[in-house]
Amino acid sequence: MKQIKKLMLITLISLSLLCSCNGNGNSTVSKDSTSSLTSSAKNSSENSTGDASFSCKIDGKEFSGKGTDQIVNAAYVTSPGVIHFALSPSFSGDPSTDMHAGGFGFAVPDKGTTVIRGVENPDYYIGYNLPNEPTNTYHCKEMTVTINSSGTRVTGTFSGTLIEPKTDRDVPVTDGKFDIPYSSYFKK
Repeated sequence: MKQIKKLMLITLISLSLLCSCNGNGNSTVSKDSTSSLTSSAKNSSENSTGDASFSCKIDGKEFSGKGTDQIVNAAYVTSPGVIHFALSPSFSGDPSTDMHAGGFGFAVPDKGTTVIRGVENPDYYIGYNLPNEPTNTYHCKEMTVTINSSGTRVTGTFSGTLIEPKTDRDVPVTDGKFDIPYSSYFKK
């Protein structure tokens, strides 16, 4: 039952963030960003475990977290060459609690540097929800994401600008970095 609740949580986060920030139609994508993991990397990542961490500054304020429950602060493949992950400081296993922790949701190429701009391409997105406001999703104006993935882990950096939904104010995101495992719950 706990696993079902976790899967429901990640589905809810994914759906809420899917509408948030799509696109990279005019993006800068490195040559290897569309490559998918090799079959040996795929096999070795199915059993990944371990610590996870992330940090960034949102509008000058620290936002960070550690640990993983293999759903939050863990990556999984959604289609060849594309990974999804949610970064959040809280993952209790209770969806109603976890949805109120706030966090980022990403769907990006599994390798390389990509600049995501607005809603130009539905394959890629980034969104952010404030703590205690799970339906107040900040949309991506422009975000640069660099992904380095191995067979078991995904590390990277991100920075750019979000748009605050109530005021349309630009919100800077700086110094973003993460080191997370591939989830053992999702087969590649």
